[in-house]
Amino acid sequence: MKIYDRQSALELVDNDEDLLSILVDSFLNENKFERPVLEKLISGGKMTEAASYVHATKGAARQLCMEKLKTSGQELEDVLRGKTSGDIPKLIDQMFADYEEALSALNG
Repeated sequence: MKIYDRQSALELVDNDEDLLSILVDSFLNENKFERPVLEKLISGGKMTEAASYVHATKGAARQLCMEKLKTSGQELEDVLRGKTSGDIPKLIDQMFADYEEALSALNG
């Protein structure tokens, strides 16, 4: 599973290099995904808000063809929304590992 498939992401935006650059810049600088924020929502019982927080990053990952992050985000979101069961701390660890890997790939 790819960390970041630049070619596929470029194809999604009709080979518009400028638009892809804007999306990457937005992911790196505007879409902050912070573990303490997520953990505070979960510990406060705000599962819907936590799921929405995860969803935003997962959606950005989908736009940029970051399969690992998209997948781990979907798994965590599904558990937070009560669609499936799972080990939330383990899923959080996986999503943040994938997020860090994605950041590294984008920063090249």
